[in-house]
Amino acid sequence: MDNKSTKKPSIFDNLLDETNDGDIENTTHDVFKSNKQNKLNSQNTILNQSNNCDVMLKAFDDAFETIYGDCDDISFIQVQQISEELQTNCVNLINMVENQNNSIEIEQLRSKYNLLENESGTTIRKLQHQIEELNLELKQQSSLNSIIGSTFSYYLWEATQISAVVDMVLQKDKLTNMAKLMSSILGSFIESYSNMMPSIKTYETKFVLNILGIVANLTTTQAGCHFFSQVIDGINVINAIMSLVLCTPSSLKNNLKKVGYAALYNVSIQFNGHLLMENNKLIETLHNDIKTITNKNINDMLLFALKLLHSLSRDINESMYIILKNQINLQEILKLTRYTKTELISRKIYENISIASEKYNDIFEKVSEKYE
Repeated sequence: MDNKSTKKPSIFDNLLDETNDGDIENTTHDVFKSNKQNKLNSQNTILNQSNNCDVMLKAFDDAFETIYGDCDDISFIQVQQISEELQTNCVNLINMVENQNNSIEIEQLRSKYNLLENESGTTIRKLQHQIEELNLELKQQSSLNSIIGSTFSYYLWEATQISAVVDMVLQKDKLTNMAKLMSSILGSFIESYSNMMPSIKTYETKFVLNILGIVANLTTTQAGCHFFSQVIDGINVINAIMSLVLCTPSSLKNNLKKVGYAALYNVSIQFNGHLLMENNKLIETLHNDIKTITNKNINDMLLFALKLLHSLSRDINESMYIILKNQINLQEILKLTRYTKTELISRKIYENISIASEKYNDIFEKVSEKYE
């Protein structure tokens, strides 16, 4: 019974049995001692911080007294002045810091700008070099094309002096494409050299001259005149030739103007081709060339100019009469009747314009009377 009534020891009881009284006392003493030491350390730290604060305040007071004197002797106004001075100094300090920051930013931006400028300069120089190389290649290519074009066009000009060859060229379906090519070449030449024509010795000028010769030969036939006066691609070539004649100075010693006048004359005499040449500037250019004629300087170019003007003075309509009236001085035409080579054709031009003058002046007078 006694054994059954005996309580079995618990784990906590066993733990207490294993721990002696001396250990408990030592542990308790160590804990209290540690807490006391920590408390003392904290107090010392607070005292040290307080002492440091006192030292700093004392230093501030000493500095303040050194600058402004004893605090007891400072009035409210002085305090206000000191406050304003302090505020001003703070603002100046802030501005100085901002200026320094701005200076740093400006210097950084300047460095970046210089870097970009150097890089862009290098890029531009590379591009300029590439452009120069491309221009050189284009000039070489253009020169080669001019050499080839002038060579082939020369032989075609020579070949089209044969009527059978002219008929063969006009029968081909490629005539329209050839006319488009002619217009393009003439237009490019005029655009490049309208202010100053190059020498006849250049391949470009030879190429253009040969084209004019081909057109002049092709327009010696009815089929050729029809194409260049009635078909749009052919008309474009004639317009380009007129533009070339207008910008070619008479003093230039080459055959551009002579052959150009010849081609225009051939077109003007058939299929109402003269209607394409109702152009103030063309008539003005013809008159300027003609009035330079003297007995000593008569040449083929001036004779072709007279022939073209004679063709345009036949069957004069009202609009052409107005152009001739404004651009042609009949006294200059009369002067040319004194020279053997120009006498007959000059007299015909004078008569044609005089007849048109009588005709259209009568009409103008009747119209004026009607509205009076």
